Amino acid sequence: MNKSQQKLEQKIIAFLKRQQGTAIKQRRIAKALNISSAGYQHFKLQLRDLADAGKIERRPKNCYCIPMKGQRITGKISFSSRGFAFVTPEEGMDIFIGSYDTGTAFHGDIVRVERFRKQSGKNPEGKVIEIVERSEAPLFGTLKQKKQGWVAIPEMPAPPVSIVIINQVDKMKSGQIVELTNLVWEHPKFDPRAEIKQILGMPEDPRDDVPILLKMFGIKQDFPAPVIKELKNYKTTANRGDLQNRYDFRNWEIFTIDPESAKDFDDAVSLEILPDGNWKLGVHIADVSHYVKAGSALDREARNRGTSIYLGDTVVPMLPEKISNEICSLQPGVDKLTLSVIMTIDKFGNVIDYRIVPGIIKSVRRFNYREVQEIIDRKDGPYHETLLSMHRLSAILRKKRFETGSIDFDIPEPIFRIGEDGIPTEIKPSERLDSHKLVEEFMLLANRKVAEWIAVQRKREKLPFVYRVHQAPADDDIEYLYELLQRLGLNYRKPNPVTPNDIRKILLEIENLPFKLFIEQIALRSMSKARYSAQPHQHFGLAFRYYTHFTSPIRRYPDLMVHRLIKLYSKPVSPEDKTYFRRSLPKTAELSTENEIRAMQIERAYIKVKQIRFLAKKAGNWYNGIITGVMEFGFFVEISDYLVEGLVHVRTLEDDYYVFDEQNHTLKGRRSKRTFRLGDRVKVKIASVSVKERLIDLEWGE
Repeated sequence: MNKSQQKLEQKIIAFLKRQQGTAIKQRRIAKALNISSAGYQHFKLQLRDLADAGKIERRPKNCYCIPMKGQRITGKISFSSRGFAFVTPEEGMDIFIGSYDTGTAFHGDIVRVERFRKQSGKNPEGKVIEIVERSEAPLFGTLKQKKQGWVAIPEMPAPPVSIVIINQVDKMKSGQIVELTNLVWEHPKFDPRAEIKQILGMPEDPRDDVPILLKMFGIKQDFPAPVIKELKNYKTTANRGDLQNRYDFRNWEIFTIDPESAKDFDDAVSLEILPDGNWKLGVHIADVSHYVKAGSALDREARNRGTSIYLGDTVVPMLPEKISNEICSLQPGVDKLTLSVIMTIDKFGNVIDYRIVPGIIKSVRRFNYREVQEIIDRKDGPYHETLLSMHRLSAILRKKRFETGSIDFDIPEPIFRIGEDGIPTEIKPSERLDSHKLVEEFMLLANRKVAEWIAVQRKREKLPFVYRVHQAPADDDIEYLYELLQRLGLNYRKPNPVTPNDIRKILLEIENLPFKLFIEQIALRSMSKARYSAQPHQHFGLAFRYYTHFTSPIRRYPDLMVHRLIKLYSKPVSPEDKTYFRRSLPKTAELSTENEIRAMQIERAYIKVKQIRFLAKKAGNWYNGIITGVMEFGFFVEISDYLVEGLVHVRTLEDDYYVFDEQNHTLKGRRSKRTFRLGDRVKVKIASVSVKERLIDLEWGE
């Protein structure tokens, strides 16, 4: 560095120090330092060099300030598909990291962050100053060949960079999905480098979508040899010994209600109207724990998988088909073992008595949801009297649940009809029929009563258990929701504290508004994430003091654990058992939560790629949509017909020059004053679709 550069550096730093941490635009700095027009380009380069060296700090819109010597926090960084990221510390709120402040971090790294003193959004803000530990999660990318050599575009979520490939492998082709290893990224000014570990496949063939996704998430479909060996000893029908010490429900009118495509039936229901007018509701759940013994190879594999994963027509089951579809499945006309919750309910929906017992049933009929809905609508059909009574009871339970503040998010999921070529021929929003709600209410009630049996009735014994918990949302998240409602013209005042009933009232009042689905999604994002815990915390969303998962042991490991604990606690419990489960259940709950999150991630990735493949054939078509996000570079729109999101880049808005208002999440035209804001309904055209890069570009039209 020559003397003139040193002098300019000193002037810049001295000027910014006088601003006491305020970020100043580079043109204002240049004016204050009397930088000539001829020297302006050199001045800009020096600003960037100083920022790269950490001597000053670059902020949005070409603003600079002296780095804050504020609080330094360590946490895990998570990138969004839009370039920015959040760092989650062990305690406190997530810290927002702009795309220009993520340094050399990749998704999942443990990083050290320096918080900014001044904040502009709902979250604390900061910048990454150090990579503490690289994530061990696999890194994937799409190969591209450039003049300088091979690079990989990382799969989202990831920083918007190209990774230079430093090794050569056989049969490399542009467009292949590869797994990378030995990532090195020393400075944000230079591209990261990595080696190819393996080639996963070419995403050009839609029929390879599922195999590629399974490899990317490290999910194995096949069960290991020890599990297969154990299965050989299982009989598909219950024997006489299995029936001992069980309540015999085989003469009860019991049936299953499931999706048309279901192959495993783990819950069945029964209902009887008692002479005094009360209801006797039975929720009968497959007794998987009778067959899957603790500590067996089958149990260890189920614990590691945690949950079944559903990718269209492909299912990666938690348990092998012999268990899930044959031995434990509550098939009609066959003796099946259950753990049953029998509840006596009065006409107001109050549970006045209940018991949890091992049972044996013989289902009289397998219904699907549409069949039951038709019987409810026509008031006629097989077992219509029982089904209509079930419908009435479920409505009473639902009304009572809502009166206590339970929140009901009715957000549809995209349902695909996949062609032989692996490309969807149709996408439509999922339906939520009264028949769905009927089963939901009965399952919710059974789950709740099982949790209360441990937490309330057996409270003195302090029995360790697995609960499904949902903490109250963070104040800043709720603050953001209410601010957004006000910007949309909905005059809500945030109560303190916010209760589930406050959120439910909002959802009721927006029921007929055009941006109903958008607000529901924002409200859902403001909620904490439900998880499994060994501690009996509340379930905020359902407004339940105690709750657990009991009704799906074929596809969820926590439910299987709950079944085992119920059986154990139905007899005198030894101190040794209490100690063992008090130590082991927190880890089981944590692992189950992690597996649930992984399953959600791969299911979302599957939905995204299939949506993109579908829209790739729709280029040039116009659709109605709702603005779901506004950034400096454009706005995101969800196409209402297909529940898929794309970007309208600001450069395509040729009618005016648009300025981003970060505080109000809007883009506003300087001349026309036209404004694009969250929740606005717009018409967009599909301009281009990139299956390889998972991107949908849209164009706005009036």
